[in-house]
Amino acid sequence: MHEHQETFVEWLIEKAADLGIELVVIAGDIFDRSVPPQESVALFEKALIGLSALCPVFVTPGNHDSAVRLGYGGTFFAASGVHIQSNTECIDQPLVITSPDGTELSVYGIPYLHPDIHASEFGVERSHTAVLTHAMNRIRTDLAHRSDVRSMVVSHAFVTGGSGSESERDLEIGGIGDAPASVFSGVDYTAMGHLHGAQVIGSESGVIRYSGSPLPYSFSEEKHVKSVTLIDIPPRGEITTTVIPVPQPAPLVTLRGTIEFLETDSSLDGHIDSWVRCQITDQRRPENAMKRLSQRFNHVMHLEFTPESNSPGDMDSDSGVNSRLDPQKIPPLELAAAFIAHVTNDQVTETERDLMQSAIETVNSQVAES
Repeated sequence: MHEHQETFVEWLIEKAADLGIELVVIAGDIFDRSVPPQESVALFEKALIGLSALCPVFVTPGNHDSAVRLGYGGTFFAASGVHIQSNTECIDQPLVITSPDGTELSVYGIPYLHPDIHASEFGVERSHTAVLTHAMNRIRTDLAHRSDVRSMVVSHAFVTGGSGSESERDLEIGGIGDAPASVFSGVDYTAMGHLHGAQVIGSESGVIRYSGSPLPYSFSEEKHVKSVTLIDIPPRGEITTTVIPVPQPAPLVTLRGTIEFLETDSSLDGHIDSWVRCQITDQRRPENAMKRLSQRFNHVMHLEFTPESNSPGDMDSDSGVNSRLDPQKIPPLELAAAFIAHVTNDQVTETERDLMQSAIETVNSQVAES
């Protein structure tokens, strides 16, 4: 994905320059692991250099990032217009920006708060709601001492009601994995990270919006329209947003059918260069399926064996696997045959049965000799 991520960074810098953007906000998950590969670190540096030459950049760590590593040199970077808010002690210390039209915006950052770590630090119960409520209470207290300002919170969490995908890492560890939208009340706009699909979540006041990931990272994102969000915050009144689609390297598509259909049907010609997930419906798993399909489609990203009908050997039938496949009651050959029937969705052949019988006899003889 690195090549496509680099293309996105170049596109984003160019788009920010064309639109005269006054602030770029990144709400976490800069990387996909706490110790990222060297090429990813270099690309992030390239993004910060290009964007900070145009306007301030405000960053908070996500659950995939290491807050300590991401925040290294934060004070030094701030002098160059890169503001990385990774320190929980600074949650109520905003970046204040004044727009040419006179709008004063206070931007607060809440780094990803892990209940196991931060509940004790904050003196609250061990849950996502509790640690986020503590952070927001500090922000609302600071805002109460500021007059005639607009406010934005940049956070990283799973807000109740959001629509997730297979790409996000589960936040359940450390208490209930989501937090209600009401936690973020009292600010004009909440720029939220974590969910990969762009979406708006209801709130008692203000707006909570996920811009989503700029590229898809699983086929659960097949229907997503990847985008960045342009936010217009006037001195007072309604905040408006514009969704700007991000150019994608290729569409995601799931193709389903027999191996013969997937290899030959002309209706699939338009997907030669798509990112393809193939679901094979043959009763028996075809040999060399990935190699065969890759000869037709240039980007076969995932392969699934999904036979369309159940066979008598299907272990998921109503009779239940435990009652039908008791090793204390069923001969080893029948047990093995039932397993083969399950994974192939078809009854074993006589040749397969002979091979299994031979293997079982070999094992039994070796056990007896030992």
